Formats: sequence, C-alpha cells, structure tokens
Amino acid sequence: MIALKVEKIGDRIAVVLTEEALAHLNLGVGDVLHVEPSGEGMVREVTRETWIEDPHARGRAFLRRYNKSFERFEG
Repeated sequence: MIALKVEKIGDRIAVVLTEEALAHLNLGVGDVLHVEPSGEGMVREVTRETWIEDPHARGRAFLRRYNKSFERFEG
C-alpha cells in the first residue's frame, strides 16, 4: 500500500506523491490522474492521462490554460 499526503499549497489542495508512488504509477510532473470515487470515501478507479498519441497535445493544453495570462501581456 502507498500512503499519500494531502496538503494545502496556496489556495489549492494537493496530494503529495512519494518517489515510490511516482514509480509504481508510472507518473511524472505534469501528468494528469483521473479518479473515480465509489462512495463512502473509497476510490473505484484511477487512470493516467497519456500524451503519447499526440505529441503536441500537452502544448495545446498549456496554451488553453494560460491563454488569459498571455492576452494580458499583449495589451
């Protein structure tokens, strides 16, 4: 079993993964996990979003997320 710590970082809540958890889940910084709750605080399924199919998808996702910030600099 892998223990994960829940922390408040700024105004967000984060789940902190150990190096062991990253290795077992085959994750890296910036990867996205999808968690499906099953009720009563249990998790039914955890899946990892992969970017292998489209090498430019991560870049497009970044641009969509920070588009408003970029627009402020244009003015």
